[in-house]
Amino acid sequence: MYLTKIDLLSRQWSIQRALGDCQQLHQMIMGLFETDRKSAGVLYRVREGSCALAVYLYSNRPVNRERILPGMRFSGERELTPWLDAMGEGQIWNFDLLASPTKKVVRGEGKNSQRRVLRTLEERCAWLERKGDQNGFRLLNCREIEGSQLTGRHTQKRGGRMYLDQYHYQGALQITDAEQFRKAVQGGIGPGKSYGLGMLLLSR
Repeated sequence: MYLTKIDLLSRQWSIQRALGDCQQLHQMIMGLFETDRKSAGVLYRVREGSCALAVYLYSNRPVNRERILPGMRFSGERELTPWLDAMGEGQIWNFDLLASPTKKVVRGEGKNSQRRVLRTLEERCAWLERKGDQNGFRLLNCREIEGSQLTGRHTQKRGGRMYLDQYHYQGALQITDAEQFRKAVQGGIGPGKSYGLGMLLLSR
């Protein structure tokens, strides 16, 4: 697995437009690869620092630097396999996660289920604890920093305007199952992975 950092120049019009439309941002990110998101194992997260804006990517292959667009600047790449292999049960990590806590609700007899955003803090915290149980970790502490909404536009055939609620979490976790936890780091947490959600950023 690779970790790549690409700086974004927000004064570039194409970058401004992509940051305002999560579907366009998804297309811009996937343009760095020659396959679909699942095949490339892509998770990404846009982060804004005091002086810079950047996108961080996990992927199972390097980005194609020849496909980097105006307004994007390659900043660095690291192969993470040794880091993943060194993860073990009992280790404690600080985490930073942007996620969309939801549950599936059946719309009616014979109809597909749809995702409903969890509206209370209690529900969202319980969702994250369940995700920990499913993905080889337990929460030691966690705080919900803020919530916001992503917007974008599909083609009319695929539903047109889209909205996606997102919540920002920081805290500490302890690994309870190293194999499951590695899968969670590589595969992400919760829905919305195509739109910059679910990437588990870790630090000691």
